[in-house]
Amino acid sequence: MRRAVLSLFLAAVLPIAATGAASQTKPGMAPIDVHVEPIASFGRVSPETQFGEFEFRGGLVLSSPMKGFGGLSGFDVRPNGTDFVAVSDRGKWFSGRLVRNAGRLTGIEATRWGPMRDIRGRPLTRRVRSDAESVRLASSGNGAYVTFEQSNDLKFYAFTRDPALARAEIVAVPRAARGLVANQGLETVAVAPLGGPLAGSPVLVTERSLDADGNHRAFIVSGKQAGAFSIVRSDDYDVTDGAFMPNGDLLLLERKVSALPIGVNMRLRRIAGDAIRPGAVLDGPVALEAAMSEQIDNMEGLAVSTDPDGKTRVTIVSDDNLNPLQRTLLLEFVWTGPAVAVAE
Repeated sequence: MRRAVLSLFLAAVLPIAATGAASQTKPGMAPIDVHVEPIASFGRVSPETQFGEFEFRGGLVLSSPMKGFGGLSGFDVRPNGTDFVAVSDRGKWFSGRLVRNAGRLTGIEATRWGPMRDIRGRPLTRRVRSDAESVRLASSGNGAYVTFEQSNDLKFYAFTRDPALARAEIVAVPRAARGLVANQGLETVAVAPLGGPLAGSPVLVTERSLDADGNHRAFIVSGKQAGAFSIVRSDDYDVTDGAFMPNGDLLLLERKVSALPIGVNMRLRRIAGDAIRPGAVLDGPVALEAAMSEQIDNMEGLAVSTDPDGKTRVTIVSDDNLNPLQRTLLLEFVWTGPAVAVAE
């Protein structure tokens, strides 16, 4: 996660988010008070809305008086396009409903917070076991897959309404996934389209566990094509999340952290979904790239949904590392398609 480096530079450049104290006594999810501050423009100085292949559709800065809120590292949206489920890398669930006005993200409501549980139903407390990094709702709608980076586990939580009541179930990963680097391993879980060649299998991509050629190790978890493949690593970017788009492409969220005064960069990269198979080494175009001149932080969670017009919507959340000098951001974009080259 490279949190130490992030904290060094973000302490110098990012505003302070609100924190406070609260407690929870009943099992399951409990209401949480979340404050929102709208982000009018993705660019800090420019009002433009088009960034690469995406159009900015609003953003929020989230904060809460509850102690421990933040650290959001995974995010997904239900098929209705509004209800969401997120995970914190301190072993917490966060859920709620996205509010939009004229297609633009303006707020969240019905927010709830609760503990993640282990296979015995006990709340996760040990840091090495609670470092949830990505969440992806199952196609069946009856639960979610979650990756845990420090232990390099993939777990399934069966639930329909309250994830904080669900026990973890270990999901077997391919034998090729052995030997991953702790804290740089299973960062991403995406669920392939049911009707595609991978038939709904979870797909895993590592943050910085690399193969012999320096590329990100990746895995198809189940089905006839279960096995390992690679994603080309470039420009010192780490993979922090990914989700399949309606057209079948795998959209990756990537982050690069540099020493002061450069800071942090974020980008989105598209990988052809029909090319994912054991043994493949895959690359794809950069669809969006942003730096500190845009409204970004440590962007870690990605969700793909469809807006009422049928366009592909992308929602991205940042992990503030529970550092009051960082921010929890929620950003939304609509994919406008690959850029068309103009003949000179």
